Amino acid sequence: MKAFSFRLDRILRLKEEAEGQQARVMGEAARNEAVLDQICLDQAGYVLKVSDQAAAITGERTNAGKLRTRHLAAMAALRQLEEAERARVVARKLADVERVRLAEAQRERRTLERLKAHQRETWDQELVRDERKTMDEVAGRPRGATGR
Repeated sequence: MKAFSFRLDRILRLKEEAEGQQARVMGEAARNEAVLDQICLDQAGYVLKVSDQAAAITGERTNAGKLRTRHLAAMAALRQLEEAERARVVARKLADVERVRLAEAQRERRTLERLKAHQRETWDQELVRDERKTMDEVAGRPRGATGR
């Protein structure tokens, strides 16, 4: 009997490579998402710091220019936080899309692996059946017969 051969082996290898590539893409998207999460946290902390500084000045006797400068700094910090939040939302959506694509690539690979395992099991069963048939034929021959 011929050696086991899975006709879709090349496709399986391509699916494995595609899955690996998708895992790298998803990993990069997840890292980008994490970086933007940290930027948002840092920016929120900065907004609190600037707000606290502006509040501290309000209680003191100060000039209008200083108040205006603190107000403008607080507004700029808020805008930066809003921009970081928007970028984080986009990064999160992209990471979610890449996670779905990775899950699809994994599912496709596992499907082919199950098909290969099923075909291998069938081939193994046929091999055992052929060996049993051969053994039965040999056992059924009269002693001294050569089978020619």
